[in-house]
Amino acid sequence: MPSYTIRMLVLGLESSCDDCSAAVVEETAAGPVLKSLVRESQDAIHGPFGGVVPELAAREHLLQVRAVMAEAVAQAGIGLKDLDRIAVTRGPGLVGSLLATFSASKALAWQEGIPWVGVHHLLGHLNAARFSAPDLPFPALVLLVSGGHTHLYLAKDWTSLQLLQKTRDDAAGEAFDKAARMLNLGYPGGPVVDACARTANKAADPFTPPKFRDGKASWSFSGLKTAVKLRVERNPRLAAAGANDSDVQGLCRSLQEAISTWLLKPLPALAEEHGARGLVISGGVACNSRLRADAAVLAARTGLTLAIPEPRLCTDNGAMIAAAGALLEPDAEPWIQNADADLKLGA
Repeated sequence: MPSYTIRMLVLGLESSCDDCSAAVVEETAAGPVLKSLVRESQDAIHGPFGGVVPELAAREHLLQVRAVMAEAVAQAGIGLKDLDRIAVTRGPGLVGSLLATFSASKALAWQEGIPWVGVHHLLGHLNAARFSAPDLPFPALVLLVSGGHTHLYLAKDWTSLQLLQKTRDDAAGEAFDKAARMLNLGYPGGPVVDACARTANKAADPFTPPKFRDGKASWSFSGLKTAVKLRVERNPRLAAAGANDSDVQGLCRSLQEAISTWLLKPLPALAEEHGARGLVISGGVACNSRLRADAAVLAARTGLTLAIPEPRLCTDNGAMIAAAGALLEPDAEPWIQNADADLKLGA
């Protein structure tokens, strides 16, 4: 990993799913400093469908990308000539969405003669924690949890991720989205379920955690979605009751208690096994208030140094890509690189 540059201005671009984002980050000897962050959401476009429609997302990114880049640079109070590097998400993600900022970034790098680097999306989520915890002790457990990922890694530094375990089926964020859809609470599901759960006087009956015949540590959230579906079928009133209904609130509270408990349960044993000193939790689900509170309790109990980015840096954003890109070597021939929907770490 390269040593910190005393001052490097990096433009970071991210469009792997349905958010088009750009940010300017100043890399300093003390870590990254956020100079600007612009994010265009597509929630209103995809909300009626209850999930992201890839073709609509890609088309919207094409309309957004130029203005998002220009606004990020303007908010930072700099010009394009002041940039030392451009970093962009190379993958994984929806390939049509990825190509929007990927192609625009290469064109800008060629036009202005700026060094360019492609960044793995999950490495970006790890580096989102650098803004609040640049001195995080390593090795660290890294729980990356979103609508598309529920993975646990071991990081030896800010540029390495070794997979320890992952969900066997659906991601935790998808469980939030699908449950919110079944309860007609809105999209995206994570924030509305969280808000609903916080108003509950008590939780509904707890959900039964999954069991695996091979006995290996893992996660599974497909059964949780089915369990919510069965409860709604047994009590159809829930689908129309709304967020002010006490039964809906109790169900949301039980749902997020289950997700938080299941996610954190294997961490103490794995931290001890691998000698972890730090714990990073990032990705969209890291915005969840119950998960953040439970993680703080776990960290205090186990002696782990906890790093959870502020909510706007947990969801997909250009700042995390810029922070990761500042620590990577620029590509010698960016023009031959391409976006990769199934990009593997280290590729």
